[in-house]
Amino acid sequence: MQTVDSNLDNLSSASDIIDALQNILRSQAFMPDLDTPYSRPSVQNIDHPTIDSELNSKISAIPIDERQQQLDTVLCNISGLETVMNGIKIFHQQLVERKEKIIQSMTVHKGLEPAIWRLPTEVLSHIFHCCLPEDRYLSPASNLAPMLLTRICRPWRDVAVDMPSLWCRLHVKIDIGQEENEETLIAWQRATFFYDSWLKRSRGYPLSLVLERYLSTRLLRSLLQPYSNQISFLSIKFSRRAGQLELLLKNVPALRELVILGMNSFDIRYVAKSISQLPSTMRVLEIMDSPFDVMDSPFDALHIYSLNPVWAHLTQVKITLLHASAFLHLLRLCPNLSSLTVVAAFFHQRALVLFTHTNIQSLILIDCNNLGMMPNPLGDLFDALSLPNLRVLEARCSYHSPWPHEQLRDLFARSKCPLERLIFSNCMLEMDVPRAEYVALIPSLDVVVNV
Repeated sequence: MQTVDSNLDNLSSASDIIDALQNILRSQAFMPDLDTPYSRPSVQNIDHPTIDSELNSKISAIPIDERQQQLDTVLCNISGLETVMNGIKIFHQQLVERKEKIIQSMTVHKGLEPAIWRLPTEVLSHIFHCCLPEDRYLSPASNLAPMLLTRICRPWRDVAVDMPSLWCRLHVKIDIGQEENEETLIAWQRATFFYDSWLKRSRGYPLSLVLERYLSTRLLRSLLQPYSNQISFLSIKFSRRAGQLELLLKNVPALRELVILGMNSFDIRYVAKSISQLPSTMRVLEIMDSPFDVMDSPFDALHIYSLNPVWAHLTQVKITLLHASAFLHLLRLCPNLSSLTVVAAFFHQRALVLFTHTNIQSLILIDCNNLGMMPNPLGDLFDALSLPNLRVLEARCSYHSPWPHEQLRDLFARSKCPLERLIFSNCMLEMDVPRAEYVALIPSLDVVVNV
């Protein structure tokens, strides 16, 4: 028969002990019947029994030895069980003490837990926004937000993935070569799966996208097509001919800002045609090249006119121009323009008619005329302008171009504008700037010279 001690040997946990004891109790539930006809009291005097030989023979047949063995076993089990019960009482007390210590430890550590782990989702969301890089677009990187935020812990990942505003800026740059073969297509599918997963998390929010390197315009269009209604800002740096630009600018009804970089003189007509089809939501347009390339890809008056449907809605423009007449055409077509940056290399000057633009508040002129013309062609432009709402003018010019200070002073006097800042950069020594003349004309003017 299995004893209590043998049932409790090598038990490693409280649950094992409890299970073993329950098994012992179940095994002891059956108690054999030990009574016989001779174990019950009778009318005979038990102190002086009268037993005949037949009765004596029957009693001697009763298994007394078996009863003694059963008694010894029960006594052993009682002793063992008492030992176990004392041990269980001690173990129970230890478990109670351990419980109290665990509760105390939990209470202490909850108090020491960093406050950031207990922040509400709304507060944590605000912190996540502050973790984002300041770039207008985001290059996916595992060590930068928002990707980094998904790798800290599961609660942070859940919060970050559920914040569409974290996934609304994206820089698409896929370096897999330029030929469409099996290898590059597999690499493209792998890359676009990642970008598509990113864009899905934006969940309808306005998107800011930069497109720099990609296998083909057709494949890129297939990636962006499900999100075309969300695109609000789009910057395109050509790695392909601009003739395919129309595919990227097709059906972007929410587009407000467009930046086009890297075009050449052969691309201008395609760019102009594509832009002319943009929606009335457009407010900001940037078509600029490096000053060193200005002679290769300027917009002339013809191209300016071809964008006619778009100009009326624009409020900010950055553009490269080769003719002062194109500058004036641009102002006529953009009545709502408030900010204008022009990379200018004016020559072949024509007679200009005075034009007044009432909404321009900020004007940046980057003069790239390195021909050393006397006088500077910008002087004729200043003579043809009146800007009554101008507040900031910044002039950046080459070292070879004498700046037309007199014509600029006359522009201010004619415009009677509330000019606040006048900034000269790159080329002019302080002694070359008639600061006193400008301040005499507008006493509150802040004249800044950056040599």
